[in-house]
Amino acid sequence: MTTASGLTNEGADALVRVAAYLLIYSDVLAPEEITSRLDLQPTETTEKGVKYGKRTGTRMNVPRHVWMLSSESHVAALDLISHFDWLLARLFPIRERLRALRESGAIDCHLRGVVWTSNGAAHVQLPIRVMEMLVELQLEPELQFADYGDDN
Repeated sequence: MTTASGLTNEGADALVRVAAYLLIYSDVLAPEEITSRLDLQPTETTEKGVKYGKRTGTRMNVPRHVWMLSSESHVAALDLISHFDWLLARLFPIRERLRALRESGAIDCHLRGVVWTSNGAAHVQLPIRVMEMLVELQLEPELQFADYGDDN
C-alpha cells in the first residue's frame, strides 16, 4: 500500500502526484473581490460566464466564479501532509477573514487533497495538528484518489 502521509513503505514509489487545494466558489463575488477580502493571492481564478477554450474554441458556460489556492506548483514532496502544511500556513493567519466571508453566505468553500498513484492503492493519515487547524478553520478535507495505472 502507498502512503501519502509522509510515512513511507515499499509502495511509496507508486505515488505519482499529490496536491492540496482551497477552492472558493461564488455566484456574487468576483475573484478580485475574494482576493481583496482575504488579502491573499490565488494561484488560479475563473470568472463566471461564457468562455471559449483557448486551443479548441469550445464554448463553455462557467456557472460560478472560482478562486483557487493550490500547493501543486509550490510543493515538490509526494506526501499530502506537506501540501496541507503549505496551504494551512497561508490560510491560518487569515482564518477570521475566511470565516467572515463564509458566514456571509457569499462563498462556498472546499479544501481538497488529491493523491494520484500508479497502482491504485494509497493511504492517508492526517496528524492531529493538521486536524486541529482544520477544525479551527471550519474546513472539512475532501480526499480524492486517482489511479494513473502502470502506463503513466
